[in-house]
Amino acid sequence: MFSKKDQTNSSKCENLEKFTFFFRLKGLLYLLKQDKKSILLKYFIQRPIFHSLNLIKSYIQKKPYVKEEKDLFLFNLKNLKDLNNWITNKKTILAIGFSYCMKPKKCPQKRFSPYCIYDSNHFACSTCFIKKCINLISKEDIFLIIPDVYYICNQLLDIKKKHPKKELVFIIITCSFSIHMFADNANMVKIKGIGIRLSSKVCINNKSFLLAEKGIKPVETSLSVKTQNKVLDILKIRSKLFIKSHLTKNK
Repeated sequence: MFSKKDQTNSSKCENLEKFTFFFRLKGLLYLLKQDKKSILLKYFIQRPIFHSLNLIKSYIQKKPYVKEEKDLFLFNLKNLKDLNNWITNKKTILAIGFSYCMKPKKCPQKRFSPYCIYDSNHFACSTCFIKKCINLISKEDIFLIIPDVYYICNQLLDIKKKHPKKELVFIIITCSFSIHMFADNANMVKIKGIGIRLSSKVCINNKSFLLAEKGIKPVETSLSVKTQNKVLDILKIRSKLFIKSHLTKNK
C-alpha cells in the first residue's frame, strides 16, 4: 500500500514510472474505462477517420508533445512564442485547469472536488496559488479544478463543442501522469495548449497516481517558483488583452 510517508518523501523525486508507448496505451484504456456514459467514444465516432489518423500520428511520435524547459509540455504548438500568439488572439477561448492536489488541506470546498469559492476572507484561500491565478483570469475564459484525468478530457471536449466558432487553447496544471495520459487525446482532436507539470510532492508511480485519482492524496502539491511566475505572466498577458478590449468599447 502506498503510504502517506511515501507521498511526503516524494517532494524532490522525479516520477519513477517510464512514460513508454505501452504506458500511453494503458492511459487510453484507462480513460475509456472511466468513460461510463461513452462521452469520449461518441465524440470519436463523429469523425472516426479524422480522429483515428490523428491518434495514429500521435502514437508513432516518440513524444506526443514539444517540451519547453523542465516543466512545460506544448501540444499542437511549436514553442512558447506560438502559445503567446494564440492567447493574445481574441478569437480564442482559454481554459485553465488546476489539479485538486494543489488545494490547501483545509480548502472550504474540500480538496477532492471540482469546486472552488476563492474566498479572500478565508484563511486557506488567502495562501492558495489557485486563488492568486483566479484574480487574473478574464470573464471570457474558463476556469477548472481537476479531480481526475478523465475530467480534463471530458471538460475540454465539452468546451470545444459549446464554442465551435472559437479556437480552444488550454493550460492544464497537473502531474506528469495526467499530462501523459491526456497527451494523445489532445492530439487526436487537435487541441492547442500547454501541460504544466507539478514539481513538489507529486505521485511517483502508477500506484500512487491511481490512489490520487480517487482523492487519496494527503499532501499538497505545488509548482516551482519559476513555473509559478511563468503561469502568472501568461495570465497577465491574457487579462490585459480583454481589459484593452473593454476600454475600447467604453470610449
